Amino acid sequence: MSIDLVYPASVSGSENYSSEPPLGPIALYSSLPEQFRHTLRFLDSTVMSLAEIDKAIDERKPDVVALSCTTFNYSNAIRLAQLAKRANAIVVVGGIHVTHLRDRILSKMLQGSRAFDFVIAGYGEPAFGPVLAALADGGSFDSIPNLSYVRNGKIVVNSALNPRYGPDPLPVPLDYSKVDCQLYSRKFVPYGNLSSVRIPASTFTQRGCAYSGSRKCTFCSIESMNPRRSGELFEQDIVSLITKHNVDHIRITDGDFTLDARHMSRMADAAERAFEKTGKRPVFHCFTRADELDEERIAILKRLNVVSLFIGYESGSDQMLRVMQKHTTRAQNLQATELLKEHGIDVICAGLVLGAEGESEETLQETMEFVRALKAIGNTHSLVATPMIPLPGSPSFGALSQKLQMSDPGKAKEMATADDFDIQDLVELWNQQQSGVSLNRIMEICDEIHALFRVGIRLVNIESPSTRRSKSKTDYTRDYTNTPILS
Repeated sequence: MSIDLVYPASVSGSENYSSEPPLGPIALYSSLPEQFRHTLRFLDSTVMSLAEIDKAIDERKPDVVALSCTTFNYSNAIRLAQLAKRANAIVVVGGIHVTHLRDRILSKMLQGSRAFDFVIAGYGEPAFGPVLAALADGGSFDSIPNLSYVRNGKIVVNSALNPRYGPDPLPVPLDYSKVDCQLYSRKFVPYGNLSSVRIPASTFTQRGCAYSGSRKCTFCSIESMNPRRSGELFEQDIVSLITKHNVDHIRITDGDFTLDARHMSRMADAAERAFEKTGKRPVFHCFTRADELDEERIAILKRLNVVSLFIGYESGSDQMLRVMQKHTTRAQNLQATELLKEHGIDVICAGLVLGAEGESEETLQETMEFVRALKAIGNTHSLVATPMIPLPGSPSFGALSQKLQMSDPGKAKEMATADDFDIQDLVELWNQQQSGVSLNRIMEICDEIHALFRVGIRLVNIESPSTRRSKSKTDYTRDYTNTPILS
């Protein structure tokens, strides 16, 4: 059985931090029995063009095409599924976007307008291998957790296996053998404490976000869960990246690595064992929050050889930080940055989200003053400033949907059934309904910020309404009702 595991290209642009292979597909591959590994290839848009991926699928005509979906790349996933169907492949979709919008996607599949055969919501590891095994031997799909599909004109939703806490569902080390780290390193632009880096890669020690409810940032679509990997697995990942892939920079992609000092310490112990085994000390990067940075945690980061961090500052206005449920303050953000500077750690990139509910010219100017204060401290090297993007799964998406029910019921009804969203449309809708300043003005402030700081991660190419070019959307309405999928 030939298998193509595909990470589709985002409709929106990105730069620099799209310089290591995505961990979701790697974790999925690592979970597979050996019988399926040797026939699987990884097609990653990070290092391949759209045309190259299209050609690869069209020429090989794989038996199975599995697509890892975010909101940013879902439109391309739909298109690739159509291409795969023309090659008579079975199409499996999963990822965060699919997890949040599973029922809408299944409804589209029932109507025949989505060329998907299987939907995996939540963790992919418990489901993907069993799906392949059932396809290979004609077995049943009924007991495979997290799996949904359409059969005999009805939607079937299997039981879920998505524990929020406890051990991570991947009980083995990450297997990076399907990726060439050298290809990704060509896209990385080193600067600051990462100036000497040549080959970056990544791993993770925990998944999701530990915050939920009123503790969850309003713009965040990361699932509220926090299972953790063992120190032994983390150690094996580091040893593998150093010895097999010559990596000298490792990014810990956890949404909030510094949440728990005890967990951090266990990972630092594991890293030190890996350093001793390999005789090498790659530099590390991780994500953090300003309210978690203290002398204890920084001492642990130093043991782990962390030289750079990403901090979600989000705003320089305490009012906006409260609105976004960030639970940090402007003062904490500046104090944390100064503390990191004292210990020789860079904020190699940081994030700002503009245009939250109630944003005003006054709060925007507070953010600009904050940005200038960061510039004066001197160890923040790049910023990414974007307007609020209400992604599916985030509290802001729910708030926008509720607001539209009152102000524009027709649009609310359209959004309630949609599974494919234009990012620009979401941004403009949010701005019209929730923000106190125009999107044009927010984009002007983004430009002012980026005149002071380089752009470390370009998450999305949002245009001001006054300069937006007209675009035609691809028609995804081909009828797949009669496509033989499951008997």
